[in-house]
Amino acid sequence: MSAKHALLGLLLHRSAYPYELADRLERHLGPAWAVNSGQLYQTMSRLEQDGLIERVDERQGARDDRHVFAITGEGVEEFERWFEGVSARARLSRRPLLVKITLAGPERLENALVQIDDYERDCAIQLKELAQRRDAVGVDGSRVRADHVLLRLNLSADIFQLEGELRWATHARQTVSWLLEEDVLWPSAQGRAEAASDRELERRGARAELFGRMSHTGLQAAPDPQDRGDGQDDGSSR
Repeated sequence: MSAKHALLGLLLHRSAYPYELADRLERHLGPAWAVNSGQLYQTMSRLEQDGLIERVDERQGARDDRHVFAITGEGVEEFERWFEGVSARARLSRRPLLVKITLAGPERLENALVQIDDYERDCAIQLKELAQRRDAVGVDGSRVRADHVLLRLNLSADIFQLEGELRWATHARQTVSWLLEEDVLWPSAQGRAEAASDRELERRGARAELFGRMSHTGLQAAPDPQDRGDGQDDGSSR
């Protein structure tokens, strides 16, 4: 999902400056929700245009990041509509690395293997950082903060996802390594070879047709070097 409804949910609690919202977004939901200033202002501008949020401290000449924004009645209705909507359907990921592996062909498999190793290394680094961040969120004491518990829940979701990505990367490396070692049929490579053969046949057919037309008109066609037999005298020794 986009940050649209997450921002509306944060504004339900209290009004805020844009940079406060960006900070709260990551602080409550985790690093996966980090947004840059361009994304933030573009989203908030669209929310304001749609009447879902409004500026509550309009100051002449002030920059956008100096205005406090609040959710409107329409914004509350939009958040409630989104919250009540069905979101239980699991969404499958479109992994760019998997697309690269699938379309690599035999000539790029070695490079794909390097990219798998890089991806696995990056997953391991992020996994360690997230685990440290989750462990640093305190949930001890006589009164546990609900936002801390929910932040740990968000961080745990990211950790479980990265653990799955690591397992997939291991499987991908094993599969690509096997393809590099085994004599397997590559339909794409065979298709390219057949296409090249068809183009050569078309070229020879066009040449034969041209020679035929020239012979009917009484013109002498220059011999094709590729059609000259082995050992045939080309006149260079005369």
